[in-house]
Amino acid sequence: MPLYRSIAARLRAAIEQGAYVPGQKVSSARKIAQREGVSLTTAVDALRVLESEGLLLARPRSGFFVVDKRAPEPVPSRPSKYPQFVTSAAIARSIFLTRPDIIFPLGAALPDPAWLPLRDLQRALTAAGRRLGPAAQTYSMPPGRADLRRQISARAVNWGATFGPDEVVITSGETQAMRLALKVTCKAGDVVAVESPTYFGALMLLETLGLRALEIPTDPRTGLSIDALERALTTRKIAAVLASPNVQNPLGASMPLNQKKRLVTLLQTHQVPLIEDDVYGDLVSQPGIRAGCKAFDTDGLVLYCSSASKTLAPGWRIGWIAAGRYVDAVLRARLEESLAGSPLIEAALADFLSSGDYERHLRRFQSRVEGGIRAIAARIEDSFPAGTRFSRPANGYLLWVELPKSVDALEVHRQALGVGIGISPGPLFSPQTGFQHHLRLNCANEPSAGLLQAIDRLGAICASLAEAVHR
Repeated sequence: MPLYRSIAARLRAAIEQGAYVPGQKVSSARKIAQREGVSLTTAVDALRVLESEGLLLARPRSGFFVVDKRAPEPVPSRPSKYPQFVTSAAIARSIFLTRPDIIFPLGAALPDPAWLPLRDLQRALTAAGRRLGPAAQTYSMPPGRADLRRQISARAVNWGATFGPDEVVITSGETQAMRLALKVTCKAGDVVAVESPTYFGALMLLETLGLRALEIPTDPRTGLSIDALERALTTRKIAAVLASPNVQNPLGASMPLNQKKRLVTLLQTHQVPLIEDDVYGDLVSQPGIRAGCKAFDTDGLVLYCSSASKTLAPGWRIGWIAAGRYVDAVLRARLEESLAGSPLIEAALADFLSSGDYERHLRRFQSRVEGGIRAIAARIEDSFPAGTRFSRPANGYLLWVELPKSVDALEVHRQALGVGIGISPGPLFSPQTGFQHHLRLNCANEPSAGLLQAIDRLGAICASLAEAVHR
């Protein structure tokens, strides 16, 4: 764990245990640096982490103070106990196929292009093109280039997984990886257990494949309820579980390590496959969280899906799946679905991962993400109507906002588009258009004056809709 995060963890524990009372000033960065034997910059970074989580408030020329009053986190979901066919995908299609020009992209979960290492990426493409020569313009046949699959396997060792390159199939983005996983583990009409709320792209896949979604209660901090899933497994036949234990979309929840182990053990007992969506996993820095469920897979039941789209190069459309016992079926399905990939892109990504450039980029990227979350969360506190709740994710860059029940998220979306602001309304994240009063915001954007004013404008729209009900 980086030093600044270790210091932040100790200070967080002190605050949560009552060593500091609300409104009290904490030790200055200079005193923390002297006490911990670190640089002043490291001490300031530790304080900024707690500020981004809403535990501390920075006052100019005064220091950091324990926050006296914070908006509470969203209430954990209480979904239906019955499987449902997905009907909400039509909303997603209408939103994403008819989008006007958006000035402030707070809806799509994509990093700010200015935060990407564009020159390094271009250099990797150029070098790969020279190395491959004419072969760069041919096909990369499934399972994909061996050098990229080796790099993916080697990186997984760092967080405890031991799958080999022969278990990896390269895909066109992570959505295709999840689609392949669903195709080889389920048939039309089957029940798939999902988090509540869950990623709308997964729901669109379930609808396309004719699968039913069984929503499992999900906590904004710790993720999928293992107890609720265990009850569901004993009362009905579940073909697969699709979840994001490391960084949940849209809540930003991170499942503790012991719960991941318990999840894998539970599913092994029932012989139910886990489709693990870990697209935000590289944004997890805590050693006690980073390990994916795949690290505990001894039975080949975890189909691990990820990509470089959320951290490095969305336009490269590179994803992968480590499919365990299903690898042969996934490879056949990959050949049926789209015959080949791009050797140039795959080779460039392999080089980028092996060079160390990716790790250097991640360190800069995570720092920017923390600043974006900190700035947007503070603005929500100031400008959204009373009764608003929002998540405080320790990882990833998504904020889940629960509005007062009088505010319709789809109407917020409509009015926001009118002023060039994109958001993701809550009904996208439920199979039967639940979460009518919720929004998902992307914080991986430079918190410029214009963007922060857009948050204020969004808060004004929500406040106006809340007030209209009482007129």
